[in-house]
Amino acid sequence: MATMITNECISCGACEPECPNNAISQGETIYVIDPKLCTECVGFHDYEACAAVCPVDCCVTDPNNVETEETLIARARALHPDVTFGDNFPSRFRKGQGGSPAKPPAKAAAAAPAAGDGSAASSPPSASPSPSAPPEPEVEFVPLPPVDSWTIPIRCFKCGQVHVEPVGSFVIGNVIFCPHCNKSMVVGENLNYHIRTLLEESYERWEREQREFQARREKEWKEFLERRAREARAFEAHQRDELEKLRRQLEAIGESYDAPGKPLKKGSRFAWG
Repeated sequence: MATMITNECISCGACEPECPNNAISQGETIYVIDPKLCTECVGFHDYEACAAVCPVDCCVTDPNNVETEETLIARARALHPDVTFGDNFPSRFRKGQGGSPAKPPAKAAAAAPAAGDGSAASSPPSASPSPSAPPEPEVEFVPLPPVDSWTIPIRCFKCGQVHVEPVGSFVIGNVIFCPHCNKSMVVGENLNYHIRTLLEESYERWEREQREFQARREKEWKEFLERRAREARAFEAHQRDELEKLRRQLEAIGESYDAPGKPLKKGSRFAWG
């Protein structure tokens, strides 16, 4: 089955660089996987790399796109003609048989208490949990250059040639000479106003958007962690309830069992004298 990304995606981008086939890209609202490029990491890993790093477990197999290992490795070979895939290539179909290491196994669950006499009985190991959520990717904000480092191209109204002047030259009353024809022009209030206003508004908007973006990311990350914590507590409570239910069922079986030769209670209305 090709891997797909569900609507639970928070667009963290952790999956995109992990794909060996560049099959993952940013969609309109969430990241998407191109099924024509997806090989479920067959040939590279014995697990699906995108699912391994996804903090919300939204990289899942697509039940409507079932593909065999032979189809997936053939696609991998077609996508990577420069890579040699041996017969013992890594694959989720043959997990643990070589190639890239599989995800670390989970620790076995503690033994559950048996019903009745209080003796302990070993319970089956719990299923492997999803990998720990990676830290939120850091954003490398593009730095703003110093305001006075900008230059502005000016077309001479006499010779028509373009010459570049530093932004600091556009002060009201300053005279700028064309290096091609030596024609002069005086910086007027209107030109100065447009340049100064554009820079001021652009720098203010840049810094505001950056602050808002960072605040939004921090809020969404906090909400995500809180939701995951609530889900974990709810599932833990569910498992405790199921464990207690199992204990009661086992006790009921033991108490109600009619062993062969068990004497009837005296005075029973259905007992024969």
